[in-house]
Amino acid sequence: MKSLLLKLVVVLSLLTLLVACGNEDSTNNAQQNQENNNTTSETNEQQEESVITVTLTKDKESETIEEKEVVIEEGDILLDVMKENFDIQEEGGFISAIEGIVADEAESMFWALSVNGEMSMVGAAEVELADGDTVNFDLQSWE
Repeated sequence: MKSLLLKLVVVLSLLTLLVACGNEDSTNNAQQNQENNNTTSETNEQQEESVITVTLTKDKESETIEEKEVVIEEGDILLDVMKENFDIQEEGGFISAIEGIVADEAESMFWALSVNGEMSMVGAAEVELADGDTVNFDLQSWE
């Protein structure tokens, strides 16, 4: 009888130790999951903080029509960002009207695009954006 009681105490002790070790692993896993969630949240916040400035001007920047800060994700394409944040018309990746202001070809007008102070040699559909970029669309004559 004593040996049966001793075996029962030993088995119960082992079960208690196993359960305690299992709880410790669960606690460690929960802490790791929380740390991963915090890292993911910080990464998402960093992505959300990417901002560009879009300025609409006329006559070689002599008149400002509108200036707007726009939140982007790194690598966004300018044409997509413009569609989401402005009322635009475009054809083949080139913008022909912004906020109802049309670049009339009959009057030799066009929207000149510059990014970070440099005239773009490609249309808005090919411009990849990065945090802090300054984008200017200037309505001007090509004459």
